[in-house]
Amino acid sequence: MPLNPSAMLSFNSILPLRLDFIWNYNIKTSIKGRDKKVATSQEHIVRLEIPSEMKLIYILDAVVSEILREMQFDDEAVEQANLAIIEAGTNAILHGNGNDPNKRVYFQFLVGEDKLTVIVKDEGKGFNPDKVPNPLDPENLLNTAGRGIFLMRTLMDEVNYSKNGTEVQMVKYKSNES
Repeated sequence: MPLNPSAMLSFNSILPLRLDFIWNYNIKTSIKGRDKKVATSQEHIVRLEIPSEMKLIYILDAVVSEILREMQFDDEAVEQANLAIIEAGTNAILHGNGNDPNKRVYFQFLVGEDKLTVIVKDEGKGFNPDKVPNPLDPENLLNTAGRGIFLMRTLMDEVNYSKNGTEVQMVKYKSNES
């Protein structure tokens, strides 16, 4: 089954892709829960492990979109979470792992009744997110990069980093209007 980033993936269609991912890209996925369909239950965990290659980042879009739609998040929340999670993955690949395809990025999606918790971990040396320059400061406004953490903090409801700076945990809550 060829990978097509524009194809609609259902949670059930992710499972057959698992073998294709592993075979073609050495990507590992696992899904835990009572059944293959995402429901609003604390029991569901989706894990995704990819090599540090930017060409694989689109996989996140498909996985995150499907999880949030199955959880009945509204379109705006889906887009916000997608952007933040792709940004976290991009940071892990480029900055954490130095774009080294021998290093991996680990994603864990914890599906709750009213929220999605996402943990992104890289194999890098870590960093202190508080030392990243504020992209809204006048001297940084024209910089072409440096807005990722700001976007993540703006688009997600909670963003926390591990002490060693190799792991970020983000939470997106389901709004009452969804």
